[in-house]
Amino acid sequence: MISYKNLKRYRDIAHILIKYGFSFIVEKLNIEGVAYRIPITNPPEEIKAMSTGEKIRRVFEELGPTYVKLGQILSTRKDLLDQDIIDELSKLRDSVEEFSTYTAREIFIEELGLSVDDVFAEFNNEPMAAASIGQVYEAVLKSGEQVIVKIQRPNIEETIKSDLEILRTIVKGLKDLKKDIDIDLGQIIEEFQIQLLRELDYNFEAINAIKFKQMFKDSEMVYIPQVYSQFTTRRVLVMEKIIGVKLSDIDKINKMGWDTKAISEIGVKSFFKQVFEHGFFHADPHPGNIFVLNNRCISYIDFGMIGIIDKKTLNILNEVALAVIDKNVDKIMYLMMEIDAIDTEDEIAGIRQDLLYLIHYYYDVPLEKISIGDILNEIFRFFRTYKVTMPSQLATLAKTVITLEGTARELNPEFSVSSMGKEYIRYYYVNKFSPERIFLNSKNSMEEILLDLKTIPRQLRVILRNLEKNKVKINIEDIEVPRLETRIADLATQLSLSLVLASIVVGSSLIIASPNIEKNVWIKYMAIIGFSISFIIGILLVIKIFRTQYKKK
Repeated sequence: MISYKNLKRYRDIAHILIKYGFSFIVEKLNIEGVAYRIPITNPPEEIKAMSTGEKIRRVFEELGPTYVKLGQILSTRKDLLDQDIIDELSKLRDSVEEFSTYTAREIFIEELGLSVDDVFAEFNNEPMAAASIGQVYEAVLKSGEQVIVKIQRPNIEETIKSDLEILRTIVKGLKDLKKDIDIDLGQIIEEFQIQLLRELDYNFEAINAIKFKQMFKDSEMVYIPQVYSQFTTRRVLVMEKIIGVKLSDIDKINKMGWDTKAISEIGVKSFFKQVFEHGFFHADPHPGNIFVLNNRCISYIDFGMIGIIDKKTLNILNEVALAVIDKNVDKIMYLMMEIDAIDTEDEIAGIRQDLLYLIHYYYDVPLEKISIGDILNEIFRFFRTYKVTMPSQLATLAKTVITLEGTARELNPEFSVSSMGKEYIRYYYVNKFSPERIFLNSKNSMEEILLDLKTIPRQLRVILRNLEKNKVKINIEDIEVPRLETRIADLATQLSLSLVLASIVVGSSLIIASPNIEKNVWIKYMAIIGFSISFIIGILLVIKIFRTQYKKK
């Protein structure tokens, strides 16, 4: 059932889907008969000439901010979608109208209980940027620091929650489509909802920025802007303004005479520090989110999208990298099973053969000619072909690596995989064999052993208690079980036929022995029919027994 407050929105969605040739989705949904009230028309030739990816992008653009965000997140899932669709979704940009600064000032008062004039010595009423979630202003604190102020759009939370409710209903309506597209739409919407609701809370972005500030507190190569927590709430964020050159402005960087090669190396080193040392990384390092402060220092901004990777997954990823170097396909497949990327024995031979080809194809190619993006895109194609499940944290990491490589190549056209590879190997061995890491791993191993020693006796007591109370259930799964079920079914059939046969023979015999048999000819006929039926059942029973014995042999 749908909420009737969303009925108009459903109609809008249906109209847009039909406009771009996705009427089959509308027909599948048919929510509250909405589809049957909208005439299905053929899209114009201009739309028919578009690629599927472009049509999907246009649909998201017309559906508004929530769906633009969904498209942006889907553009990172190269393991799920084909490259032509990814390329189109990557073009999605927030394109929204500004809301009035008067409204922004009112929201500021609602959140902080203070007016803009109470907090800032200067406040530029012209927004420097307008995004789907909020608007950004330049200001100067009373204490003199230059800051940027993010203020959330009015009613945006209600709009997004309403759209999320609609999306969940749409996904339920399209559950039959899953077998055709091999994508878990429900899981995607769940991940999207978590991401979007986090973006609606500026406290989340503030905490991320504070973590990054702590991460690079002793670094001279990376600077993280300060968050002014006393002026930050769910709907307002005040952060230090970064004075520098956007990484996207290559011409200006060159005019400043800064070393673009050194800057690209800083970006790579800072990324590996985030991943290897902290398992917490900036998941959107495109040129617009990085400023160059000087020849040897960069600064990240916009901490709404971050990635997290746990130590176990990172260790497995390292093992996969080393297995690739050794061309050890069997170890790669074993490690993929460890992270539940492969959960079936089907097509194992095909997976192994394709992996072997993939490794040998790239193994002897000169490093300067290899693109990490090309390699990862090929791996994603491989995953889609064999329906390999990729953990979302790895998908985020891979997307970040591709974005980082693209950013580095813009700065330094000679950037190659060897640059990233050398830094990867350095971080891998420094982290694996540093005394601190060895001590920490040993400490963790000892803690795990002690924990096991503590929990095993308790687990044994639980098992013995359940045995004593006869609460133990044993599930037997074996290849012989289906045969056993068949045998039991055969015996039950034979027993049933035997009982029916015996009852008919006994009944017919009683009729024959009756003294009234000569008085009524129909009684005689019933006895003859009973014996005839019992004869037929007896023949069937003998055939059934012989067939069962033959099957056993």
